Amino acid sequence: METTRELIYDKVRKLVLTDTRYHDGVTAMVIATQLKMQRTNVSAALNALVREQKLVKTKTRPVQFLLAASHLQEPFTGLIGRLNSLQHAIKLAKAAVLYPSGPLNIHIVANGGAGSTTFVHEIQNFVEQRGILTAASSPIIVKCRDYADDIHQLDSQLFGEHGQLAHSLWAHSEGGIVVIDHYDYLDGPQRAQLTSVMEAVASHKQPPLIILVSGIDQEILRTQQLIMKIELPDFKQRPWSERWALIRRFLTIEAQQSKRTIRLELAVAQALMLANYDQNLKTMKATITMACAQAYVRFMADADREVRVYLADLSPAVQQALAHERDYQQELAAVLAAADLSFAAKSSSGLSSDSLQASRQQVEPGTNPRSVQVPRSVEQSPSVIKPSIVQQRASNTQNLAQIVAPLIIKIVKDWQPDCERLLARPLTESVFNGLCLHINGMYRQMPTTKPASATMITQLQSQHVAEYEAAVKLAQVLATKLDLTISPAEVALLATFLVAQSPVTRHHPVVLYVMQGMGTAQALMRTTNTLSAVSNTYAYDVDLSADSTMVMKALKHKISEIDCGAGVLVIYDMGAIKWMLTTIQGELATKIRMIQVPVTLVGVDAARKSARVMDVDDVYHLVQVDLNQLNAEKTTKDELIITLCHTGEGGAAQLKDYIDQYSRLQMRVKALAIGHRDELVATVLRLQQVYQIHAFVGTFDPQLFGIPFISMAAIFEHSHQQLDQVLMFRPEAGRWDTYNQIYQYFKTQFEYAEVAKLQRVLPPLMDDLTTLYQLTEDQQIGLFVHLGSMIDRILAGKIVTTTAQTRKLVTQYSQDYQQLRRCLRPVEQTFKLIVNDEMIGTLLVILKQLH
Repeated sequence: METTRELIYDKVRKLVLTDTRYHDGVTAMVIATQLKMQRTNVSAALNALVREQKLVKTKTRPVQFLLAASHLQEPFTGLIGRLNSLQHAIKLAKAAVLYPSGPLNIHIVANGGAGSTTFVHEIQNFVEQRGILTAASSPIIVKCRDYADDIHQLDSQLFGEHGQLAHSLWAHSEGGIVVIDHYDYLDGPQRAQLTSVMEAVASHKQPPLIILVSGIDQEILRTQQLIMKIELPDFKQRPWSERWALIRRFLTIEAQQSKRTIRLELAVAQALMLANYDQNLKTMKATITMACAQAYVRFMADADREVRVYLADLSPAVQQALAHERDYQQELAAVLAAADLSFAAKSSSGLSSDSLQASRQQVEPGTNPRSVQVPRSVEQSPSVIKPSIVQQRASNTQNLAQIVAPLIIKIVKDWQPDCERLLARPLTESVFNGLCLHINGMYRQMPTTKPASATMITQLQSQHVAEYEAAVKLAQVLATKLDLTISPAEVALLATFLVAQSPVTRHHPVVLYVMQGMGTAQALMRTTNTLSAVSNTYAYDVDLSADSTMVMKALKHKISEIDCGAGVLVIYDMGAIKWMLTTIQGELATKIRMIQVPVTLVGVDAARKSARVMDVDDVYHLVQVDLNQLNAEKTTKDELIITLCHTGEGGAAQLKDYIDQYSRLQMRVKALAIGHRDELVATVLRLQQVYQIHAFVGTFDPQLFGIPFISMAAIFEHSHQQLDQVLMFRPEAGRWDTYNQIYQYFKTQFEYAEVAKLQRVLPPLMDDLTTLYQLTEDQQIGLFVHLGSMIDRILAGKIVTTTAQTRKLVTQYSQDYQQLRRCLRPVEQTFKLIVNDEMIGTLLVILKQLH
């Protein structure tokens, strides 16, 4: 069993070697905090390790502990690139330190995040191991950038008060190391003064080693002393093998800290190697950390599963780097063809990682199926849980007569044949009912909607001649039989009912082949157009010798040229094209959907294998294995259920909680807003990069990408014991009391609304709204849950302020607004509350389907 002292030693070793914050030592308090031990006990153990010559401690306050030189690896050997891109820099550093007459001062030039801090630390270790300077273990570091807003404080640090060096850092520098980081932040006078100081301290009995660190464009300090200039390369200047080694190192650290095995998608590895990082390794490390954190959230509840990082976990800028993959196919293949994309949680170096804190385990709201969260603004979203509440009113003349004068129905019915003759199409039942209700409101002098403008009237007269003529004929009949005076603006409103159902000229999507090599896509286009006889297919051949930037520019122009407004379906052969198309889609308003048919990729693979293998059956088998692996990658994603409503909260969130609570399928569930369709499409596309979408659940089918739909009614028509059968599309017979099921759910969720009162006020309210707005069964149930949630939140004091957009909506639908006010009055009286305009605006969106 590991002793306490061994545990503390392992912790010091790990922090000093792997965490840049502790390269210069670690305090007893840090160790005590991370190991959750008493600081006095830790301090005693650390001092014992010093006596055993395993650790050394500094003379600073607070005291810091470092590994003894005998327990450190040889300086510079741990640097990635020591035998390649950093080889020359290491030779120069050693030469400067070992200079016969004493160490030469060093000027390290490197862009931000290129590794200058680590390189300085290695120089310090080298000096300390060789015993060249007596105080090398306690370097003095001045970070000039920290004093950018306080130049006088920087002067005091570097040169002492009033230029008295005896009161500056140089008074304690003899036999040690002085690091002036971000030297380029010094102005001209400060650099001149620093030159003088460096020449002065050079006469000391044991001058310090001075290391300047600055940006790549900074000129070397002009002094009489010789200064060794060392340049460090940027990430993109390093060989491909080194780039991958750096990425592997950071991913290994992430795996150890999270105590989870991490596996990358191949495209993620490629993107990380191709991306531009403005702060080099710092930005790259942050990118990897963020990607792993996003992936970790998805697998947090499954402690035994490896964490899979997909391309969607990377930022858009890093993803777009794949557009250049075709320019570096050979280089990437040479590094990644046989690379292990899995990173184990246990360190291969033997360092214990048990006490590392997984600091990035931040759960996204709604991703943990064990936690049921109260929606932030239930009253702003229509619900999405469904069974039938009230029998849906049949849309026929008999039922319509209950709220519309029979004479009006007869007038419209008599006018209908003449209208259909003018329009050359039948009048739909919904338009017939709408006209009857509208005329009924005119006859009873009920508040009307905003009258049509002069511009609208002119537009209707010129662009919709048949519809406007039919409306005029109807107005004439109404004037004769009902003695109504109908203005041109009211005639225009009647015409809008007919225009709404008029056939529109719809644009269709087009097909675009994008293939590698000249003539390939053109041949496919000609064949497709000939066989289909439609001529809606286009082609773009990718010149293999062309630069990726030029290819993407030409492809973007091609897509803009052929798009008719309905989108472009692109059939492509190799992966690099996908990332170009993704980038183009972000720049254009065009909808682009992609299908990969990797015929070229399969052909190249088969050709290469045929060149190495003698037996055709062996080649056939190897190619089939690769194809099966390609297909298998598409089926390894976790399944996801998406619940839908107008805002992503309220009903959808509660339905998500309901599924999380009662389903044993262990599928992830995410609540999404229906909102604008384009936004919903974009969100689903992003989710598909990470998940296999199992089904939509909601009040209506969005009909996206062939994803199955489960209605809310189907969920609540069965008991929660039968939920999994419904979700797996195997519903059982067993329709039961929907009202009771939802009321029972209310009892478990609501803190303020009394369910007994809800049972009194909600059914008559739903009867009124169903009659007024002809709600479907699914819409009734969704609205029912939304109303209950709204009442509970108002009683809880969670009221949202009315927005300008809602005020505009209320003004636009003033008649509906007044009707809703009347319908909601019994609710307000029963619960002694007020339903504000923001909540009524949300009800208008639901009832009139304004999404």
